[in-house]
Amino acid sequence: MNYSCPRCSMGQLRPARSTYAHRWGAFLLTRPNFPAWRCDCCGYTRYDVVALAEIELLTGPEDSPWEPFARRLPRDTEGPAERGPQRWSF
Repeated sequence: MNYSCPRCSMGQLRPARSTYAHRWGAFLLTRPNFPAWRCDCCGYTRYDVVALAEIELLTGPEDSPWEPFARRLPRDTEGPAERGPQRWSF
């Protein structure tokens, strides 16, 4: 399956590994070799939703480390980062 980049619309999102870093309260939460999706054209990176759900299991739902993303338009297709457990929006 090919997934086009939501930012540049020219490149393809490919599986990659990245270091995840997020400030959680007074602490800095880091995890090396974290699953992500990276555009081969512009370098846009999005963390994998399933891997973020694992982080949320460790930290708890109150202070969720989920990164906010811009809303996708209905014409955009679902990409690989949207698969797996989804967070409820309020």
